[in-house]
Amino acid sequence: MQYRRQRTAALLFVLAGVAASAVVYPDLPREMATHWNASGDVDGTMSRTVGAFVLPAITALVVGVMLVAPSIDPRKDHYEAFRGVYEWFVAGTAGFLTYVHAITLAWNLGYEIPIGQALTPALAVLLYACGVLLERAEPNWFVGIRTPWTLSDDDVWRETNERGALAFKLAAVLALGGLLLPAYAIVFVLVPTLLAAGYTVAYSFLAYRRKEA
Repeated sequence: MQYRRQRTAALLFVLAGVAASAVVYPDLPREMATHWNASGDVDGTMSRTVGAFVLPAITALVVGVMLVAPSIDPRKDHYEAFRGVYEWFVAGTAGFLTYVHAITLAWNLGYEIPIGQALTPALAVLLYACGVLLERAEPNWFVGIRTPWTLSDDDVWRETNERGALAFKLAAVLALGGLLLPAYAIVFVLVPTLLAAGYTVAYSFLAYRRKEA
């Protein structure tokens, strides 16, 4: 089967999350910490029954949706040009969510991990992977910088996504600043990401206007 390695990797990440929860389930607190604020303090909890398995379930759902999306996209033929990279991105997303799940389990087992600092490298890798995907993505309805202007013109799509690829790769590098200044880890991730997103939206509009002028 084509893309067997990527899909096997995604499946193994899902199963690893389920297995890890099953193994440590008896040692988890009845009320699990499942959300932290920007300062790293717990501000959300769930019962052990839900908290132990909600992230593996979400991971399975996300993987399923991402794998189905190309088959229902009106421009599904365009995926063939970047399908290999897309499939690895799906697996990488599963890996990221499983990593988040592992941190959550560890924290609830008594390991006081600095959440923001622990997430920083994983988020940086995810942002960089977004950049790689953007530079390969051909026009479609599910993946890439999708604005009214990129969806209306394939040349604007390609130009905008190339710029977006660079912007998100730069955001990934800047996000690593959170390792040096843990107290501002969320700032180093969130601000560059929002700037990259805003830049690409604005660029798509200007590129379309320039072409139509």
